[in-house]
Amino acid sequence: MKRRLVVLSEIIAPYRIPVFNALAGEASIDLHVIFLARTDPALRQWRIYQDEIRFSYEVLPSWRRRVGEISVLLNWGLTQALQRARPDTVLCGGYNHPAFWKAAWWARRNKVPLMVWVESTARDRRGQRSWVESLKTRFLRRCDAFVVAGQSSSEYLKTYRISGDAIFSAPNAVDTEFFAWQSEEARANAARYRQELGLPLRYFLFAGRLIAQKGVFELLAAYASLDPQARQGIALVFAGDGPQREKLTASSRGAYSSRGSCNGRSLRFTTLWRRPWFSRLLAIPGGWW
Repeated sequence: MKRRLVVLSEIIAPYRIPVFNALAGEASIDLHVIFLARTDPALRQWRIYQDEIRFSYEVLPSWRRRVGEISVLLNWGLTQALQRARPDTVLCGGYNHPAFWKAAWWARRNKVPLMVWVESTARDRRGQRSWVESLKTRFLRRCDAFVVAGQSSSEYLKTYRISGDAIFSAPNAVDTEFFAWQSEEARANAARYRQELGLPLRYFLFAGRLIAQKGVFELLAAYASLDPQARQGIALVFAGDGPQREKLTASSRGAYSSRGSCNGRSLRFTTLWRRPWFSRLLAIPGGWW
């Protein structure tokens, strides 16, 4: 017997589509996804791969504004959407938007189990804000079960006195066979791809959103601290886009040698996978300092 699972997710993220497709393919799950918005144009320049979606979904009407670092996203029509979907379980993709709280209220009122997807860890910078922690604690207390990406998130939830029996792991994963095959093809045609992408012979690579939280300025400062002769022999390439692109480009002028490159651009996913195979070092986006 199938159980009706309704997932609330903020936007149609490309990396979530395969996950939801896999869930929809499970014989015991009748999946419906409610997206709060199609995308977040201020932070995400992602293409929406409509042709890859293999699950039932809808996008709620929304209004979004940014106030400093806070994204305010308001929705309407959620109650009606939940009533139409008639879920056996509701899974929220977070607690940071009013729609998630409204879904929690609806689930309690209709005696439907509530789960939340948690990717935070003890090293999450947002954990330093007392009002955020207070809201998070209240939301977690409303939940019956929890989905985490890995051990760090699981341990984090336990600091809120949540039993391990209520925590379920859903690790983030990628199609390794796809990337292995495509990378072999890219390396076999390295000269052509270098020319097409304008890549230097040797370089360090950053691939991610160009925002301060990803550590882009720290990476640039570290590169600038290298001996000038070393920078003559290896460049630093940024593959990505974001609100800090212009500032990063301006900051890079004093750090790069004449052979260096500040290559910030929006890339399709099928282009991005070729770049790490040509780089000498891959810088992983993130900032826990």
